[in-house]
Amino acid sequence: MIRIGTVWDRTCAVIAGRAGLLAWLAGLFLFLPSLLQTILRFVAASGGAGGGFKGLVALVGLAVAALAIWGVLAMTAMASDPAVDRHEAIALARRRLPAAIGLLLVAMLVTLIVVAVPMAWLLAGNVDMAKLQQGAQPVIDPARAGSALIGFLILGLLALWISARLIPLFAVIANEQRGFGAFARAFALTRGSTLKLLGVMILYAVLAVVLLTAVTWVLGSVGQILLGRNGAFLLVALTTSVLTAGFSVIQAMFSAQFYVAAREQLDHA
Repeated sequence: MIRIGTVWDRTCAVIAGRAGLLAWLAGLFLFLPSLLQTILRFVAASGGAGGGFKGLVALVGLAVAALAIWGVLAMTAMASDPAVDRHEAIALARRRLPAAIGLLLVAMLVTLIVVAVPMAWLLAGNVDMAKLQQGAQPVIDPARAGSALIGFLILGLLALWISARLIPLFAVIANEQRGFGAFARAFALTRGSTLKLLGVMILYAVLAVVLLTAVTWVLGSVGQILLGRNGAFLLVALTTSVLTAGFSVIQAMFSAQFYVAAREQLDHA
């Protein structure tokens, strides 16, 4: 049985032991791209930005997403094997980047289909499009809406369960030459630990949301008074980018250490 406490202790040990390298990777692949994207979005939303600039913002968003995946893969590789240094981790992550993007796109497509089907079922036959175009509020059958809400609740719980089972997915991608088999491997590694991982996910999400909300509100309010609107925005953007990068590092390190522990248990069973 995998002890989450042991996994967390190993996670803290890796972060402490390789803090400098992790900070370098997080800064290059997570912090700086995210900060640039936030600033560009602010400029675009401020008015005066043409279609070309908005297109640039969209392209930058795609690049930021790709860099984030690359960085997480590199950090995961370092956390999974102490012998892997920064250059080896970046090179390995670059080779596995197409596979990671492809698997994530498949997961997103499946999620879209699962969500779109009940949404279409909810709306089909219950919305008068002519009245809707005239500005009227759509009318939905209460009985069907209630059934759909129950369906969405079930889908939400299913999504959480699947997310827990896929926690070591990036570690599998970084360390094993698998295609779609990475999904099955992640499910095998998390067998028997789903509830524990769900608890970790929920706790992590609550702490992240509370901390980000508190920091944004406090710095936004203080910055508005001391630095003005633009200064407050830059201060909040800088701080949230740092926190988001830090949360991503912790998540990657935990996933990698869980993968190592689960692999040892599964392969020696």
